[in-house]
Amino acid sequence: MKKILVVGIIFLFIGVAIAPSINLSVVKASNDNDLVEVTTQACGINGYRNTTVKLTRQQASEVDQLFDSINSKLNNATSREESIRIYHEAIIELDRYGLLPQGMSVEKAQRLVTGCNQNRYERLLNNRLRQEFSPLFINVFCLLSINATRNPNEDLPMIIPLGPLFFICLPLATMLEKVGGPYLGLLIFAFMYHFPLRLMNLIFIFGYYTDFHSFGLKGAVDSNDVFILLGYTGLTLNFVHKVYFLGFALGVF
Repeated sequence: MKKILVVGIIFLFIGVAIAPSINLSVVKASNDNDLVEVTTQACGINGYRNTTVKLTRQQASEVDQLFDSINSKLNNATSREESIRIYHEAIIELDRYGLLPQGMSVEKAQRLVTGCNQNRYERLLNNRLRQEFSPLFINVFCLLSINATRNPNEDLPMIIPLGPLFFICLPLATMLEKVGGPYLGLLIFAFMYHFPLRLMNLIFIFGYYTDFHSFGLKGAVDSNDVFILLGYTGLTLNFVHKVYFLGFALGVF
């Protein structure tokens, strides 16, 4: 019921927006049976178009193994610094396969997927306050990795990224304060002050099985029931039946 309430409130805000930016990611299978098309999308940053490359099936399998390795390492991470090192190494590996957005350097991609100034907000919370975050959130201010596999029983599986909708930030922040507590509300407003547009980088995931791994203010958290990424910045790698996420999110539902 909590998830239904959150989805309803967010879509209510989106419904009053004027021409919201909705981009459905669609990937087609390559005509060459020996090649796999992969489209990389940069989220939360302007100036980089979607980049499509073709990998051999062996290379595609290696990318899958790379994300399995990322998830395993995140499960064992004990600090944000350790998680950042994992992400930096992962970006170097993705660059070897040509999977970074065209024109984006390794350093730029590393900064994108690890978020910006997270330490500033992490220092605002002590361990006691972190435990008071509402159970509604799977994790907050977190580095994340998701393997999203299309559910064959769903008629219309979708991964929908929504662009910045600045004018609804205030009501959304107010709603999050009510469900997440006053401390989360203060963090939301502080985040909005420094990055007002980034807050509304929303990713909705429907009709996919999600294997979610993260390290954030709630520590290392795993889940197989993720459906909203709030304030997401990072990369998405779109295969035919699977989508990988590597980045940072303000909150995960």
